[in-house]
Amino acid sequence: MTPLGLVLSSLIVAVVVYLLLNLRTLLNRQPGRLPPGPKPWPLIGNLPHLGSVPHHSIAAMARTYGPLMHLRLGSVHVVVAASSSVAAQFLKTHDANFSSRPPNSGAKHMAYNYQDLVFAPYGPRWRMLRKICSLHLFSAKALDDFPHVRHEEVAVLTRALVRSGASPVNLGQLLNVCTTNALGRVMVGKRVFGDGTGGGDPKADEFKEMVVELMVLSGVFNIGDFVPSLEWLDLQGIAAKMKKLHGRFDRWLSTILEEHKMDGADGSGSQKHTDLLSTLIALKDTTDGEGGKLTDTEIKALLLLVAASDC
Repeated sequence: MTPLGLVLSSLIVAVVVYLLLNLRTLLNRQPGRLPPGPKPWPLIGNLPHLGSVPHHSIAAMARTYGPLMHLRLGSVHVVVAASSSVAAQFLKTHDANFSSRPPNSGAKHMAYNYQDLVFAPYGPRWRMLRKICSLHLFSAKALDDFPHVRHEEVAVLTRALVRSGASPVNLGQLLNVCTTNALGRVMVGKRVFGDGTGGGDPKADEFKEMVVELMVLSGVFNIGDFVPSLEWLDLQGIAAKMKKLHGRFDRWLSTILEEHKMDGADGSGSQKHTDLLSTLIALKDTTDGEGGKLTDTEIKALLLLVAASDC
């Protein structure tokens, strides 16, 4: 078979598979009241309309179709709020109806299958996680409980700068090491980047690579997110990379969690931790107002969220 024939055959097979997988949706589809928007292309929808600079393209389309418009990205319907007043309707007036985030491969494969605060569907579990974060992770009290950690890590940074003398230093790297180590001590009771001086540390380098890869994979365009019927094929290999990275993070987080349990974070060991992970472990035995309890998986998902957002 010639290359052209192979390409045509592949396209025909892909179209047939798509139609079979979406037959029920196509037969039962009812015309709904949707905002105006550009006419979508077959299969790929309005993806070509986004161009190389999507926010510029959306702003231009808003001038034509108004501040509330409809786009179909692949087979996913998207309603765009292109003004502050319309956005307020989604985020304030009707926020409970739009609290859940759309499914995506990153949340599925890297965020413990939607069990973290960002991607968990709105409901009792999400409210429990939000309450825990508001009281124990992101509150003013949580910040005030660890001033000594911040002072000590800034002192380490200052000593590293003094020792460098007149030699040039990578200030951005040292600041990143300082903030990440302070966060690590507050969250899990240990430095992430060695002794905090910016010296070579294989484990620290590995962790930094993992965080960078997490950020990259989270922002990659994945065709499976927009054409769900093709998700199982993993045409770009993105899902496989996400699963592999998740396994590395899970082993790292599981080790820290088990160390805390053995060392007395729950009060049963010989040592007593005072970091936020210890607080989360202690909350496992506390039932919230709706009968839910925090699980190990949700604890690891919260730690991963903080690591990804601050490192």
